[in-house]
Amino acid sequence: MAEAQLWPLLDDPAAGVVRETAAALLPSAKELPADWLLERTRTDRPRHVRVGAFRLLDARGGTVALRAAVGLLEDPDMKLRTWAAQSVQRWHPSPDGRRGDAEVGELLDQSRHLFSDHVLRRRKWEAGVDS
Repeated sequence: MAEAQLWPLLDDPAAGVVRETAAALLPSAKELPADWLLERTRTDRPRHVRVGAFRLLDARGGTVALRAAVGLLEDPDMKLRTWAAQSVQRWHPSPDGRRGDAEVGELLDQSRHLFSDHVLRRRKWEAGVDS
């Protein structure tokens, strides 16, 4: 897989290299290792690395995207926090995702401040995690 050769560039010190690498990897975002990308969203990583990793995780969708977005709601960078909040608000369970995943319920509860009660109940219902 040629994409695997690009993965180390997501840790490059140059923001432009990370941005272009993330763009090149977008079509294969679902094949990238989720845990490896999630590790790059930690606050001890440079902002551009967090942004590149989140871009790929967000494109991936599903529970992994929600996990990454909720994790970034406390990011020190306001733009990244805002993008993460918007991603959580846009999130819907994947049609091929596992219904009734308790982690999804917990993640939605952690981000309840972003939803009205009605919308939160609706998202949980869609994911099969009625409360």
